[in-house]
Amino acid sequence: MSGQGNVGVPIKLLFEAEGMKVTVEMKNGEIYRGLLLSAEETMNMNLSDVIRTGRTGKISKIPNVYLRGSGIRFIALPELLKNAPVFQKVTAMKRKQEEFQKQTKQQAVGKRKRGAE
Repeated sequence: MSGQGNVGVPIKLLFEAEGMKVTVEMKNGEIYRGLLLSAEETMNMNLSDVIRTGRTGKISKIPNVYLRGSGIRFIALPELLKNAPVFQKVTAMKRKQEEFQKQTKQQAVGKRKRGAE
């Protein structure tokens, strides 16, 4: 796994997918499916045992490929990552934020009621 300093959730999720099969669609229309060996914060990645589908539909096998992150349209990750720890952290943060907003709203309503009396 590459360094995870101050990276966002999508990049952390990509790091979690290392060692799993992924499908990557490039901006030029090519599709690569293979084992994610490594990923970088820039979304550059190394895949092995790759099946490449060209824009014309031609399929070829490639032992290893390095994909540049700036050329990627999207990445399909395994379903298994739905339970990734990074999502649990995001869910917990969202709950805290919703509770804080609810408390702030209740306080504002309470102040208005007291002011009306």
